[in-house]
Amino acid sequence: MKKTSLIALLALLSATANAQDNQADSASPEYIAPEITVSGKKGDLLQNVTGKESALLNPSQMSVYKVINMMPSISQQSVDPYGLADTVNYHEAFRFRGVEATAGSAPGTTANVEGLPVTGRPGGGATIYDLENFENIAVYSGVMPANIGLGIADVGGKIDMTIKRPEEKFGVTFKQSAGSHDFSRTFMRIDTGELGGGFKAFASGSTSYAEKWKGYGASNRNNLMFGVTEQFSDKLKLEAFATYSKGNIHPYKALSYDEIQDLDNAYDTDYGNDPTKYDYYGYNKNEFEDWMVMGNLEVKTGEQSKLNLKPYYWSDKGYYMESITGGKVRRWDIDHGLKGILAEYNTKLGKVDLDFGYLYHTQERPGPPTSWKNYTVSGSTLQLGGWAILSNTSSHELHEPFIEAKYRTGDWLLEGGVKYVNYTLPSILTYDTTGIGDVSYDDAVAADPAIVAAKSAESTKSFSRLFPDVTITRSIGDNSSVHLAYGENYVTHVDIYPYFISQYATFHAHNITFQQLWDERKMEISRNFELGLKMNGSNWSVSPTVYYAIHNNKQAIFQDPALGISYPMNNANATGYGFELEGEYKPSSKLKCYGSFSWNRFCFDENIHSETGALIDVKGNQAPDAPEFMAKGIVSYTIGEFTISPVVRYSSERYGDVQHQQKIDGATLCDLDLTWSKAMLGFRNVDCSLSFINLFDKKYVSLISTSDYKTLNSSYQPGAPFTVVASVAVHY
Repeated sequence: MKKTSLIALLALLSATANAQDNQADSASPEYIAPEITVSGKKGDLLQNVTGKESALLNPSQMSVYKVINMMPSISQQSVDPYGLADTVNYHEAFRFRGVEATAGSAPGTTANVEGLPVTGRPGGGATIYDLENFENIAVYSGVMPANIGLGIADVGGKIDMTIKRPEEKFGVTFKQSAGSHDFSRTFMRIDTGELGGGFKAFASGSTSYAEKWKGYGASNRNNLMFGVTEQFSDKLKLEAFATYSKGNIHPYKALSYDEIQDLDNAYDTDYGNDPTKYDYYGYNKNEFEDWMVMGNLEVKTGEQSKLNLKPYYWSDKGYYMESITGGKVRRWDIDHGLKGILAEYNTKLGKVDLDFGYLYHTQERPGPPTSWKNYTVSGSTLQLGGWAILSNTSSHELHEPFIEAKYRTGDWLLEGGVKYVNYTLPSILTYDTTGIGDVSYDDAVAADPAIVAAKSAESTKSFSRLFPDVTITRSIGDNSSVHLAYGENYVTHVDIYPYFISQYATFHAHNITFQQLWDERKMEISRNFELGLKMNGSNWSVSPTVYYAIHNNKQAIFQDPALGISYPMNNANATGYGFELEGEYKPSSKLKCYGSFSWNRFCFDENIHSETGALIDVKGNQAPDAPEFMAKGIVSYTIGEFTISPVVRYSSERYGDVQHQQKIDGATLCDLDLTWSKAMLGFRNVDCSLSFINLFDKKYVSLISTSDYKTLNSSYQPGAPFTVVASVAVHY
């Protein structure tokens, strides 16, 4: 970063500390800055330790995945310390219990907002939200209630984010951050307070920028968010929220397994700055503009019942550009949206709490992609080499009614429900691109190109199934409980389309159409069992859990020996099992400790065919990019208004391939967060922090892409180096 920026920020930190000494006897009440609560099936203990605004785990406030990565069985990898350019195969590098929830180009994401699936993939929806505008992040893995995890996929787990409503009183929060690699971020939120008639509102904005820590290029993102609430009466409330985001991202270059073996060199290897070369950094970027609007009409129909109607809409426009094999540059234009409505009715019948609901959701492609254009480098300019894909705009459609119930009697709590998933894949019409030049997607389709029937799936493919869940909890005394749970989850993979198009000549020679392969798509189903214990003492808590999961119709790369080509099919079975331990200890009011440990096994149940057609021995092998052991810990010690929090995270070895021929060593990473907080100078609170990420500058491998249909090979990226971030936040 620029030296002047860092010096100025450190000077402000010092000046603020001196001001605190001068006002030590101030009678102003201490203001506790808003926090993000991490809760749900996991994370209640974690929240008791982490600092204000979750800055201890995510100083940049740009990635929900960084906030929860201390929890057991959650593997989150990063190449960008700020979360701006953390992408692998067009999605986040994130796993629940070894399961990559968005693998196989599933167009759903792992994160919902207010229970709504308002972000999709691929595209720019990963970091369109400023986390300062959220008050709760609920995390579920494995078994989850029927009213949780709504959307196109919930295999592995789900994250649900709750928006922080407008404050009762007028307030302003301003936060300025600066850090290594010229990082800067400015955030401001204004709450109107109660304006009469039950009306309240807030508006926030942020601008973030960081240069890449290696190579050329930078990333920046500008976010806006608005929220209004109107309490018309005791029985009627209306809420509305809107988000706008625009991002310009230069990603890091993915490396081969041989390249990543020399870590010193890998930390220097990236895209070049020569526009005559196809791996020029200017040919590797993505730009996206996003809009999201959602509402909530709440009507109380009785003392113990209410109806919520939540309509939503999300629009995502932009493109990916990237160097691909064969000396080409590909541009993937994306213009898609999603919309839907969730109707939910909560009531109580006797001792039973009931939640009825229905979600209607429709989501435009991609994925699968609607258009790919390939370019060649001529001199220092790009020349169209042809359209790799041109197909129609079509949509996924989901109908999802559900019911969830709770009944308590004595020391027993019974929870259970079921949701019905009716999911229809989009039709795909592939066009003949002969004679179509370097024009926009709309202009290309407007030319009325002919449909190539053998490359198309004019008939849709639908899935319908019930997904139950049940949890039995037994209280043991006042401070302990044990629970036994079962639940089923789902995902559908759609990445067969680009495989088929790239190998069309071979399929066509054997009279195999895309419609045939589309009709063979199956929904991957996971059946999850869980046994857990929660114990609480006067100053400690511990939660051990064991789980077992059966995955049917899991996707794997299938080699057809008759064709001599490979493509993904849902023809495998896999098993996951493991142990989780989460604990908290507070020996004094000044010292808080949190730790988690997990042992996760996720592997195929049988041998599968390799890309060469040979039957390979993979039965029992851990899935790629899934560490078997993880251990994480935080110690937070407070002296007056000053808090020091060291963080340590250990991840065991991983593999970049299912045959375990590409081994990646485990790594231990350490962070350190220094925070000073005080009500002073007329502000409700002033928060100053200094965070050190990867404190000892450990060199290690972070992101692994093992389902990369760009090259059909695994690719790797090194982890973010030592990074310093300083911030000052004032709350008025």
